[in-house]
Amino acid sequence: MSIMKKYIALLCLFLACIIIAKAQTIQGTYAIKNVQTGMLLRIKDANTKDGTPLVAYDAENWKCMTWDFKHIDANAYQLKNLLSGKTFEPAGAIGPGTPLHQEPINTAGTGQQYEFEPAGKNTYLIKLKGTDLYITPSGENGTVNSSIILASKSGNKLQQWTIYQQSPTI
Repeated sequence: MSIMKKYIALLCLFLACIIIAKAQTIQGTYAIKNVQTGMLLRIKDANTKDGTPLVAYDAENWKCMTWDFKHIDANAYQLKNLLSGKTFEPAGAIGPGTPLHQEPINTAGTGQQYEFEPAGKNTYLIKLKGTDLYITPSGENGTVNSSIILASKSGNKLQQWTIYQQSPTI
Protein backbone atom coordinates (compact mmCIF):
# COMPACT_ATOMS: atom_id res chain seq x y z
CA MET A 1 0.00 0.00 0.00
CA SER A 2 1.39 3.40 -0.91
CA ILE A 3 2.18 5.99 1.74
CA MET A 4 -0.67 8.19 0.47
CA LYS A 5 -3.20 5.35 0.80
CA LYS A 6 -1.96 4.59 4.33
CA TYR A 7 -2.27 8.27 5.24
CA ILE A 8 -5.84 8.44 3.89
CA ALA A 9 -6.80 5.21 5.69
CA LEU A 10 -5.43 6.54 9.01
CA LEU A 11 -7.19 9.87 8.51
CA CYS A 12 -10.50 8.09 7.84
CA LEU A 13 -10.03 5.95 10.96
CA PHE A 14 -9.28 9.05 13.05
CA LEU A 15 -12.38 10.87 11.75
CA ALA A 16 -14.55 7.81 12.37
CA CYS A 17 -13.35 7.69 15.99
CA ILE A 18 -14.23 11.37 16.47
CA ILE A 19 -17.71 10.86 14.99
CA ILE A 20 -18.36 7.81 17.20
CA ALA A 21 -17.15 9.65 20.33
CA LYS A 22 -19.41 12.62 19.60
CA ALA A 23 -22.39 10.36 18.86
CA GLN A 24 -22.08 8.85 22.33
CA THR A 25 -22.48 12.19 24.13
CA ILE A 26 -25.88 12.32 25.82
CA GLN A 27 -27.68 15.61 25.19
CA GLY A 28 -31.20 16.66 26.08
CA THR A 29 -33.77 15.76 28.71
CA TYR A 30 -34.26 12.18 29.84
CA ALA A 31 -35.99 9.96 32.34
CA ILE A 32 -33.59 7.58 34.11
CA LYS A 33 -35.15 4.13 34.56
CA ASN A 34 -33.85 1.26 36.68
CA VAL A 35 -33.55 -2.02 34.75
CA GLN A 36 -34.58 -4.29 37.65
CA THR A 37 -37.38 -2.27 39.26
CA GLY A 38 -38.65 -0.33 36.23
CA MET A 39 -38.82 2.78 38.42
CA LEU A 40 -37.47 6.26 37.64
CA LEU A 41 -35.26 8.64 39.59
CA ARG A 42 -37.39 11.36 41.17
CA ILE A 43 -37.17 14.09 43.77
CA LYS A 44 -39.46 12.92 46.59
CA ASP A 45 -42.93 14.46 46.44
CA ALA A 46 -41.75 16.84 43.69
CA ASN A 47 -40.36 19.02 46.48
CA THR A 48 -38.00 21.78 45.36
CA LYS A 49 -36.49 22.27 48.85
CA ASP A 50 -32.75 21.62 49.32
CA GLY A 51 -32.07 18.31 51.04
CA THR A 52 -35.10 16.54 49.55
CA PRO A 53 -34.25 12.84 49.02
CA LEU A 54 -33.80 11.27 45.61
CA VAL A 55 -36.18 8.30 45.39
CA ALA A 56 -37.52 5.63 43.06
CA TYR A 57 -41.00 6.18 41.64
CA ASP A 58 -43.35 4.65 39.08
CA ALA A 59 -42.75 6.01 35.57
CA GLU A 60 -44.59 9.23 34.75
CA ASN A 61 -43.99 12.00 32.21
CA TRP A 62 -43.40 14.64 34.91
CA LYS A 63 -40.80 17.41 35.21
CA CYS A 64 -39.71 16.09 38.63
CA MET A 65 -38.69 12.84 36.90
CA THR A 66 -36.87 14.43 33.96
CA TRP A 67 -33.19 15.32 33.93
CA ASP A 68 -31.30 17.69 31.63
CA PHE A 69 -27.89 16.15 30.88
CA LYS A 70 -25.06 18.69 31.09
CA HIS A 71 -21.94 17.13 29.56
CA ILE A 72 -18.79 17.66 31.67
CA ASP A 73 -16.18 15.48 29.95
CA ALA A 74 -15.82 11.98 28.47
CA ASN A 75 -18.81 10.08 29.94
CA ALA A 76 -19.38 12.46 32.91
CA TYR A 77 -22.53 14.56 33.34
CA GLN A 78 -24.23 16.84 35.80
CA LEU A 79 -27.97 16.21 35.91
CA LYS A 80 -30.35 19.15 36.30
CA ASN A 81 -33.93 18.39 37.33
CA LEU A 82 -36.49 20.15 35.11
CA LEU A 83 -38.86 20.97 37.98
CA SER A 84 -36.45 22.27 40.60
CA GLY A 85 -33.53 23.40 38.43
CA LYS A 86 -31.29 21.57 40.94
CA THR A 87 -29.23 18.40 40.93
CA PHE A 88 -28.44 15.68 43.47
CA GLU A 89 -25.43 14.73 45.54
CA PRO A 90 -24.50 12.50 48.49
CA ALA A 91 -26.18 13.50 51.75
CA GLY A 92 -23.16 13.56 54.06
CA ALA A 93 -19.95 11.54 54.09
CA ILE A 94 -19.47 9.61 50.86
CA GLY A 95 -19.51 5.86 51.31
CA PRO A 96 -21.59 2.74 50.64
CA GLY A 97 -25.18 3.31 51.79
CA THR A 98 -25.03 7.11 51.57
CA PRO A 99 -28.39 8.43 50.33
CA LEU A 100 -28.61 11.04 47.58
CA HIS A 101 -30.51 14.30 47.98
CA GLN A 102 -31.30 17.46 46.05
CA GLU A 103 -29.04 20.51 46.20
CA PRO A 104 -28.40 23.61 44.08
CA ILE A 105 -26.03 23.11 41.18
CA ASN A 106 -22.36 23.63 42.01
CA THR A 107 -20.18 23.57 38.90
CA ALA A 108 -16.92 23.75 40.89
CA GLY A 109 -16.87 20.29 42.49
CA THR A 110 -17.23 16.68 41.36
CA GLY A 111 -19.72 15.67 44.09
CA GLN A 112 -22.54 16.35 41.63
CA GLN A 113 -21.00 14.71 38.57
CA TYR A 114 -21.88 11.22 37.42
CA GLU A 115 -20.17 8.91 34.95
CA PHE A 116 -22.43 6.86 32.68
CA GLU A 117 -20.55 3.60 32.10
CA PRO A 118 -21.94 1.41 29.30
CA ALA A 119 -23.30 -1.89 30.70
CA GLY A 120 -24.95 -3.26 27.57
CA LYS A 121 -27.05 -1.91 24.73
CA ASN A 122 -28.62 1.39 25.92
CA THR A 123 -27.87 0.40 29.53
CA TYR A 124 -25.57 2.18 31.99
CA LEU A 125 -24.02 1.95 35.41
CA ILE A 126 -24.05 5.44 36.96
CA LYS A 127 -20.99 6.12 39.10
CA LEU A 128 -20.31 9.17 41.28
CA LYS A 129 -17.26 10.70 39.57
CA GLY A 130 -14.02 10.16 41.45
CA THR A 131 -15.37 7.20 43.46
CA ASP A 132 -16.12 3.50 43.01
CA LEU A 133 -19.73 4.01 44.15
CA TYR A 134 -22.78 3.56 41.96
CA ILE A 135 -26.33 4.91 42.07
CA THR A 136 -28.50 2.09 43.41
CA PRO A 137 -32.13 1.80 44.59
CA SER A 138 -32.27 0.80 48.27
CA GLY A 139 -35.29 -1.42 47.56
CA GLU A 140 -34.72 -4.39 45.24
CA ASN A 141 -38.45 -4.87 44.59
CA GLY A 142 -39.30 -1.38 43.39
CA THR A 143 -40.91 0.21 46.42
CA VAL A 144 -42.33 3.69 45.71
CA ASN A 145 -40.30 6.41 47.46
CA SER A 146 -37.48 4.05 48.42
CA SER A 147 -34.18 5.90 48.77
CA ILE A 148 -31.56 6.04 46.07
CA ILE A 149 -28.15 5.35 47.60
CA LEU A 150 -24.52 4.92 46.64
CA ALA A 151 -23.24 1.34 46.70
CA SER A 152 -20.17 -0.62 45.67
CA LYS A 153 -20.37 -2.28 42.27
CA SER A 154 -22.45 -5.45 42.51
CA GLY A 155 -22.69 -6.61 38.92
CA ASN A 156 -26.46 -7.10 39.09
CA LYS A 157 -29.37 -5.42 37.26
CA LEU A 158 -30.27 -3.32 40.32
CA GLN A 159 -27.41 -0.99 39.39
CA GLN A 160 -28.27 -0.85 35.69
CA TRP A 161 -30.18 2.08 34.23
CA THR A 162 -31.66 3.00 30.87
CA ILE A 163 -32.52 6.48 29.71
CA TYR A 164 -35.19 7.69 27.36
CA GLN A 165 -36.00 11.15 26.08
CA GLN A 166 -38.79 12.87 27.95
CA SER A 167 -40.40 16.30 27.39
CA PRO A 168 -42.99 16.69 30.16
CA THR A 169 -45.63 19.39 30.36
CA ILE A 170 -46.36 19.00 34.08
